Amino acid sequence: METPAMPPPLPAPVPDSPQYRFSKTGVVLAFAVITACALFVLRTNAEQQRDESPVVKPNQVLELLARYAVGVKGLVESTGQKDAGLAVTVMRDVKTVARGEVDELRILLLKGWLNDTWPAEAELAALAAKNEGLRQDVAAIAQLKAMQGNVEDGLWQPFLKRHGWIAKMTRAQAGGAKDQARQEIVGQAIGTTLVLIGGTSLGMLAAVGGLVLMIMAIVRWRKGTLRLDLKRRDGGHGGVLVEGFAIYLGLFLFLPSLQRALPFHLPRWTVYLAMLVALIVGMCWPLLRGMRGKCWRESMGLHGGQGMLREMGAGMLGWLAALPLIVLGMIAASWITKLTGQFPSHPIVEVFAGDGWAKFGAIMLAVVWAPVSEELMFRGLLFPGLTAWLRWVPGMLVSAFVFAVIHPQGWAGVPAIMALAAAFSLLRMWRQSLIAPMTAHALNNGLMCAMMLLLW
Repeated sequence: METPAMPPPLPAPVPDSPQYRFSKTGVVLAFAVITACALFVLRTNAEQQRDESPVVKPNQVLELLARYAVGVKGLVESTGQKDAGLAVTVMRDVKTVARGEVDELRILLLKGWLNDTWPAEAELAALAAKNEGLRQDVAAIAQLKAMQGNVEDGLWQPFLKRHGWIAKMTRAQAGGAKDQARQEIVGQAIGTTLVLIGGTSLGMLAAVGGLVLMIMAIVRWRKGTLRLDLKRRDGGHGGVLVEGFAIYLGLFLFLPSLQRALPFHLPRWTVYLAMLVALIVGMCWPLLRGMRGKCWRESMGLHGGQGMLREMGAGMLGWLAALPLIVLGMIAASWITKLTGQFPSHPIVEVFAGDGWAKFGAIMLAVVWAPVSEELMFRGLLFPGLTAWLRWVPGMLVSAFVFAVIHPQGWAGVPAIMALAAAFSLLRMWRQSLIAPMTAHALNNGLMCAMMLLLW
């Protein structure tokens, strides 16, 4: 019997583990949503590549290869030499990115420049017979030849809009070897060639340095002085994280589609507002499910690690060490291109090939928004969520595959993008914080944007 002097019993201690609401049904639905979204993106990308738009636009990848070919020819000729086999070698590579009769016409024009001959009228007529849309282009080409580069504006403007730089190249060729326009075309092409050669050379040197860093990292990992690990969570914890990612991905794809289906027009910036809403809801979902703030921050890597500057430095070194892995992904992508005939492409290339503030917007999206939002979702939610159910290697591969397929580069771009995603996941495991993978992501995209600016 208790006496009044005895204190009441102490309350049970609050457990340190997070108290969140977990449902197996929710996890199953989350995986179903992620799978459905990935299939939807794959199908949409395939349909866009298969269905030719009635509006003909320049093929930026083919144009880039054409500029490189013209530049190589210009560099060879500047030394007083000629390479008879250049056209054959270059045309073999250019044909891999050709799609349809429109690109056949462009290749015919490029071949004529490289061989210092004008395309045969019979070949032009054959293309016009196969594709009625090319008749006006063939008429413009014929007038360019007859009038040595002069052509009425009604024919020239549509021809220029449809074929871009290759149209300018054709006009310069018609003007003769001493025409100023021809010298400008050759100068532009040589600049493109030097950027490609210089960028490739620097990339190879960086890859060699990255290989050294990768070997050193593997040795340290084997010795146990470099740890790659995420704090092991239970299945319920991982399920809540995966649910958050599934909600983000579903909203990311659904909200813009809903905006386009509205009977009234909304400003373009509202698309980015929808992306922001999807990001915030996905991030906050674990909190709404009852996860405690400290656990949420640790799970998503929302902390400073060992200091901002140190984590950013680790991200740069990690990106450099991952370059050999990225190179292997690019080699695999080239095999897919040869087997399928699909060349990896991205809508952002058209933006950099144009003019105006669109380039600035593209840089902000690629260098700021994408590293922050994608790392929060993929390395903050999906990857740690999967590792609670799988071992870290399968979790890394699955999250990297999802990351790759929702990008618009198509199947040919999947290996290289998966290699990047795997590198970001390894950085998350090494540093725990998201600062390092965000830095590596921004560095990778920033270098690509710089290359685009120099090329275009």
